[in-house]
Amino acid sequence: MITIDVSTIDELLQFAKALADRHGENTPLWYRGEDNSTLTLVPSIQRSEKRLMKERFLSNDFYIRAKQTLESPPSRNNYAYWIALMQHYGLPTRILDWSRSPLVAVFFATETYLDAPDRDACVWVLVPTSLNEQQGFGSCIYPIDADTAQEMLLPAFKHLHHNPVLVDKILACASTDRNLRMYSQQSCFTIHNSLRKLEDICNEQMLYKIIIPRDRKQYFLESLRVLGITESYIYPDLEHICKELRQYHDI
Repeated sequence: MITIDVSTIDELLQFAKALADRHGENTPLWYRGEDNSTLTLVPSIQRSEKRLMKERFLSNDFYIRAKQTLESPPSRNNYAYWIALMQHYGLPTRILDWSRSPLVAVFFATETYLDAPDRDACVWVLVPTSLNEQQGFGSCIYPIDADTAQEMLLPAFKHLHHNPVLVDKILACASTDRNLRMYSQQSCFTIHNSLRKLEDICNEQMLYKIIIPRDRKQYFLESLRVLGITESYIYPDLEHICKELRQYHDI
């Protein structure tokens, strides 16, 4: 895996442009920002044995409670919707968030710089079509509500997996939710029906790592604000609009 350090927005974008030139303009690149460069690419549900053991209980308990509060809930078998909703509100799931924008990824990598001043951040870069081809799905990007994706989410809700061909696989898929936050963040996902780390699966032509040094995180976040990548852009709701206005007017 190729790893580089960047100190400026320009250096990061130059590297992203070099990758786009290398893979071709018709090959998508996805980006994931992490405020801790030492974290591995596994979804939140896999970060402890306790979480793994509780996955089905967590998913079904969420379904039971959310179904009673949503005005127009989807069908019980729309696993993509329920998993995306869980992810959106902070519950651990078997999916990882990615973005089609490197600047959005940098925001997520640096937004908490005050909480982790002694920790390098990073931006991962994935070639999703290559991942899907290597995993036996062909080189297309699946919508998250495709039958294959739904089957890979099924074990989060049910004890038995209905398709053994999909066991130990990771799938890159695109968001289909009608959700302004996901639209602004240019959201896409990898579904992890495998306990293997993504970096252990990908070769050096599929996955890259950009390190943002700890002493440059504030610079990156401030540069993003100049470019219009602010909290209210990433989180387009009234709460974050008001928070941003309080900061802007220093009140």
